[in-house]
Amino acid sequence: MTGNPHQPSGLGRGIQFIVNAEWTPEQAAAVFELLDDLRDCIWSRYAPHIQQFVRHQQAHDDQHPSSDEQTGQKPHPLDPSW
Repeated sequence: MTGNPHQPSGLGRGIQFIVNAEWTPEQAAAVFELLDDLRDCIWSRYAPHIQQFVRHQQAHDDQHPSSDEQTGQKPHPLDPSW
């Protein structure tokens, strides 16, 4: 499967997710709030680990251009190959 090239994660494969174009504003707001709450929960638990990962990734990217630059995709933070 080809991923959406506009995904912030840079992932090019996975399970396709389609947002229902017929949601009411209330339904869209409920999903948005759920995702916002999930983000906050993950951040409260993993903030130091995420920050360390980002620092490591930025340092690595600055020192060693990766083959991902050829494809224009960035590695996903949860990629086990990292």
